Amino acid sequence: MDFVTFASELQLTGRVLSITRRRDGEPCCPVEEGCTLRVLLDAMSGRTIRLTLDNVVCRGGKMGFGFCDAMEIPGGYGPFIADGAGPGFPPGMRLKRDAELAEMGRQNGPLQVMEGYSVIEIKPYESGDNPDLVTMLANADQLSALNLLFHFGRQRNDDILFPAGSGCSSIFRLPLSELRRDFPRAVIGNADVSSRVYFEAGTLFFTVSGSDFHQMLSDSDRSFLTAAAWKKLRNRV
Repeated sequence: MDFVTFASELQLTGRVLSITRRRDGEPCCPVEEGCTLRVLLDAMSGRTIRLTLDNVVCRGGKMGFGFCDAMEIPGGYGPFIADGAGPGFPPGMRLKRDAELAEMGRQNGPLQVMEGYSVIEIKPYESGDNPDLVTMLANADQLSALNLLFHFGRQRNDDILFPAGSGCSSIFRLPLSELRRDFPRAVIGNADVSSRVYFEAGTLFFTVSGSDFHQMLSDSDRSFLTAAAWKKLRNRV
């Protein structure tokens, strides 16, 4: 199935993005303050976005997009992710029980995912693209279909991650680290209450390697997408 047909069948037109690391390129980022993940909305509207360490203002974004492996924040990373460092410091996000757990999680996470590249380019996916990653904004029914199609040619049926953490780390840092594996896992992303508010209710991002996305397109014509069960579900997608 070609990409245009695939996107139409799953009603994902305008919601499929190419993510590619590049060694150079003129930065282009319309978000100056706040959550950098909002650039995905600009990309879905047709813009090509190029991010670098210097033009990502959000300190968490610098880490979540993979440009650096630590976030400099008053009071320390661990307290910020937990319940804060006290008066005079930023309030804690309350995402971990305590600062020690938060810091251990950071240390155990993937490192150096940019692998020498300095630019991340995000654009609407087009036929012929060969990106590092492809991410799709999907509702529950669409996620079900993407899950099944991703596993269509795999022996294992549990090669999808649904991590806690920042929205950008679940769409960029973690999926980029999966490219080091012989069989990269897919990642369901943006289970982050801070960044979810910028995207349509009931949706999450589904991110796979570029090569896996091409395989999904290739498998589509002989998959469940041609079966009666999907045709019934498709009417409400």
